[in-house]
Amino acid sequence: MENNLAENIRSYRKSLGLTQEQLAERLGITLGAVSKWERGSSEPDLSYIMDLAGLFHVSVDALIGFTMRGNDADAEADRIEALDKADSIWEIAGEYESALKKFPNHFRIVCGAALVYQQIGVVYRKDAELNKALELFRHAIDLISQNKDPQINEVLLRNEIARCYSVLKEYPKAIAEYKKNNAAGGNDARIGLLYIQYEKKPEEGISFTERAFFSHVSDMITTMAGYMSYYISTARHDQGIRAAEWTIRFLESLKEDPGRRAYMDKIISLFYLSLAILQDGKGLPEASEESLRTAVRMAAAFDSDPVFTLENMILLNGAEKQGVYDDSGATAMDGLKTSLENLGSFVSDAFRKKLDREIETAERPVVI
Repeated sequence: MENNLAENIRSYRKSLGLTQEQLAERLGITLGAVSKWERGSSEPDLSYIMDLAGLFHVSVDALIGFTMRGNDADAEADRIEALDKADSIWEIAGEYESALKKFPNHFRIVCGAALVYQQIGVVYRKDAELNKALELFRHAIDLISQNKDPQINEVLLRNEIARCYSVLKEYPKAIAEYKKNNAAGGNDARIGLLYIQYEKKPEEGISFTERAFFSHVSDMITTMAGYMSYYISTARHDQGIRAAEWTIRFLESLKEDPGRRAYMDKIISLFYLSLAILQDGKGLPEASEESLRTAVRMAAAFDSDPVFTLENMILLNGAEKQGVYDDSGATAMDGLKTSLENLGSFVSDAFRKKLDREIETAERPVVI
């Protein structure tokens, strides 16, 4: 048995942002007593250990820091998490309920129980289980200092609280919770849907929905650019060609009027360049030259009459005047050059010369 009481008192105190003097005031004892506890020169009485556990939102055994075979909270959490997922969700909930009686202040058990009760509440429309999940998620937030899972954080837990409110049809509470945790617009889509569909406030919701749509389009462009780099650098030409062609079709579909210029034309020209590189690597010279000419032609046309707003894009009528930009270059032609530089080691010399010729021809001034 290992006792880490002194170290744990110091660690939990700091996690709450308390000084030794502030902790002493909370417990109604002297600063000297706290100092001795944290140095290990003396230990608190049982009543103070219980008070400390309550203040730190941990179990007594976690505060003391010892493990006992068959009675360790982490081992119990491991056991429940390893249960066959084919088992009844109600049986797993029962296991968590028993574990909570023994370890009511252990983060993994509290959080795991919250997720299971939430699943029951969502799937079976059980309000009692959803309210139980709400209580447990709030308690898990109190215990977040124990969390060691990088996939879990306070924002995620608060969004789960919002989801519970939504299923409970407490929409104003759900919206308020989502708004409090809407860093970088991560909850815009949810907020917009709740306003429009459930609160019957379409004008309040549409701005959130439009922002979410544009954000997802931006993320899709970045994602597919990553795929292009991967397929080019690993010579997966067939997969890359299919992905590039799909991306171009998708981006073209975002234009309200295909015949009018749109900011998306600059981005599409970059994907035509990727397509040309992939076709060149595949040994399709004619197709590659055609894609290359299209890339340069689109870039030159865009630069002759550039559009740096969201006009002529579907689903964004309320945001059509919003300015946009990207990091590929100040002009579409700059974007092609930058893209080629970034992929230089994976591009043949012959292809590079073809691109240089096409760009030189496109940029050559017209003599009248």
